[in-house]
Amino acid sequence: MNYCIYLRMHNPRKTIILWGIILFFISFLPVTDTFAQREDEHACEKSCGEKDEHIREQTNKDENNHDHSTSAGENFLNSTDSGHELYEKLLKKECEHDVSIIKCDECRYEVGVVKVDPSLLDEIVIIGKGMPMDIGITHEATGEVGPNQDRFVIVSPRISGVVKEVFVDWGDQVKEGQKLALLDSIELGEARADYLKAAAMLKLAEKNYSREKELYGKNITSGKHFFDAENAHEQSHIELNALMEKLLLMGQEEGSIRQMQEKLLLMDQEEVDIKHTAKAEKHVSSLFTLTAPFDGTVIDKKVAVGELKNAFDPMLTIADLTQLWVWFDVYEKDIPKVRMGNKAMVSVASYPEEQFEGNVTYIGNTIDEKTRTVKVRIEVANHHEKLKPGMFARVLLQVDDAKSAVGLPEEAVQVDGQERFVFVPLKDGYFIRRNVILGTRLNGYVKVVSGLEENDPVVVKGGFLLKSETMKEKFGEGCGGH
Repeated sequence: MNYCIYLRMHNPRKTIILWGIILFFISFLPVTDTFAQREDEHACEKSCGEKDEHIREQTNKDENNHDHSTSAGENFLNSTDSGHELYEKLLKKECEHDVSIIKCDECRYEVGVVKVDPSLLDEIVIIGKGMPMDIGITHEATGEVGPNQDRFVIVSPRISGVVKEVFVDWGDQVKEGQKLALLDSIELGEARADYLKAAAMLKLAEKNYSREKELYGKNITSGKHFFDAENAHEQSHIELNALMEKLLLMGQEEGSIRQMQEKLLLMDQEEVDIKHTAKAEKHVSSLFTLTAPFDGTVIDKKVAVGELKNAFDPMLTIADLTQLWVWFDVYEKDIPKVRMGNKAMVSVASYPEEQFEGNVTYIGNTIDEKTRTVKVRIEVANHHEKLKPGMFARVLLQVDDAKSAVGLPEEAVQVDGQERFVFVPLKDGYFIRRNVILGTRLNGYVKVVSGLEENDPVVVKGGFLLKSETMKEKFGEGCGGH
């Protein structure tokens, strides 16, 4: 800039010439750069266009091949034809190698077919049949086994006494009326003596009343003596009945009380007086026995010989273990699913392979404020007595009517993404994959809603080995990889 100014100031002509030269060269520079840039862009577009066209052609080719193989495969995967029919269809279908697709080692995987070495059959790969399975929709819950409270009793004395003998032990099976323990009670002995005394006094009152009645009828005695004898007789009856009620409240049976009274009456009728009554009282027993109220098992024992037991102290616990209750919780949203009489299957950790069937016999009327659940009870038969009160249980509650369907072992079903499938035998050691829709699972089996018919042959064991073979296509093998 300073140079140009200097030229302009000292030699204007040279300045003009210099500016002309500079502008001349500057005008050529952008044009050259633009031509080069355009040349490069044109070459790039030509190259990229050829590359894109090649990619599109290759992609279309791959997609056509994939769509062809996929659609063909899906037709066979969802086919319900028999194994023989499928085998014949696959024999007629040729792959891109111009051979039957089922015979092509590279292409059979595209239609879900795999060939198994005969040496593996019946040892690693086992063929079975779908079995009928009556399962409705189920609700799963966790519960606890408990005793049947209607057949559960804590045995205790109604009066205090000293334990003289115990006839049963933990786990003993008892029958209704069987003796459990023998106790000695002073209170009971006194009550029995009072009853015998009252019985004797009633007998004397009856004799006196009969005599006064006869004399009064003959006008030998006064009316006062007759009415006094009558009142004494009635009072003796009342007292005897009151003492019998007392013995009954102490747990004594009416039959045993009558027997005790009959022994007194067996004495010489003419000698029943206070003297003989006192003699009878000396033979009154203060012992009493506790008996089983029903058939059951002794599940608790809190008694020892020589121990003083007060009234209503627990001594033995008896439960009928042939019928048990299983309690579980149901959330508010699931309450409409549960109905009285619903069938349920119960399993416990001790016997994981077994299921115990029961029915809903009670649905709670209130909801727990903390857990927001309602209690539900199942009654389960337990004649084998494998279930024990206190066990945790897994409950599968059937909440709709059971419908017959095909059932398979869970290991027979394979998984591929969102699809579930099994393998069906074709012929000559060939197997084909068949997609299925599953339903309820129970006790190691699963219900097949569609895709398989009852008694259809199917691989029940070793299916994972076949699956690994059919997955080769996904790892680049098969026709698509060549």
